[in-house]
Amino acid sequence: MAVVAEIILRGLSKQQYNQVRDEVGWLERKPDGALAHLTWWEGEDCHNIDGWESEAAFDAFARDRLGPAMAALGINTQPEVTFHEAHEVYAPEALTVT
Repeated sequence: MAVVAEIILRGLSKQQYNQVRDEVGWLERKPDGALAHLTWWEGEDCHNIDGWESEAAFDAFARDRLGPAMAALGINTQPEVTFHEAHEVYAPEALTVT
């Protein structure tokens, strides 16, 4: 079942986010099960909305790629993740805007 993951990384700067994204290799190697990813900041906090094929796919990404990347960079922020059952995940065009 597809899910929407609502993720908050409190106190994560844009520079740190970019370092994590590069370390994870998200743009070069799409995570298995990832469908969509959106990021923005509210104050000091990084917010993300992701579409995933399943909660298990996100968990595997967090365990195998995101967690190790953050640890390698010395970032101790713990992601706050809330899952929602997706009614629909629609991504009409593969596009990266940074």
